[in-house]
Amino acid sequence: MRLSPAFLIKFFALAAIFFALWSFAGVSDAYGRFIVAIARPLVETLTDCQVAEVKEGPKGIAVLLSRTDPQGKLYTRAIPLLPREVFSGIIPYLALMLATPGLAALLRGRQTAIGMGIFVVFHVGLILIGTYLTGLPQAHLAPETIRGVVQPMVNVVYGFYGLIGYAALPFLLWFWLGARASGMLPAWGSPAAPAQGPSRAERRRGKG
Repeated sequence: MRLSPAFLIKFFALAAIFFALWSFAGVSDAYGRFIVAIARPLVETLTDCQVAEVKEGPKGIAVLLSRTDPQGKLYTRAIPLLPREVFSGIIPYLALMLATPGLAALLRGRQTAIGMGIFVVFHVGLILIGTYLTGLPQAHLAPETIRGVVQPMVNVVYGFYGLIGYAALPFLLWFWLGARASGMLPAWGSPAAPAQGPSRAERRRGKG
């Protein structure tokens, strides 16, 4: 696959525009609140924690969680969420999809929407894992179990999951939904183009 200068220029221009909107127009925080709203029923069902409030944080938004133990004592924790960073994989993905040549408008819109749906599911999972970083869902376990086993595992999974989300997922989705659909990449399983021998004119020159 060869990327043309026009494609690269268009990609970087679109990425700059999206980054400005994402960072300075409040789009990232609005998207973060949207993700929290979708994740809320899952968090409350799977972790026995309640999403008490979503409010403005120092650099993003803060998701306040609460949980009541069997004795009736209320515990609260906050997830400091930085949507500008943790959800930023959307920026290169959208820029790549819009810069990719050879896609009809309807196909481009459909493929882009599929990728955005995958991003939403992925980011909802990030919120769900982030709930465990607060320690509330696993508070019923023994302290030594939390410190020695559960918390290290949660930290590793959350870090790796987040890294995939903004470093690898945008480009994997583009390869699958954009580059292949536009013909920039051959479809999986398609036979390679047969090698061509020298032309008739070249053979005549060789004989001469």
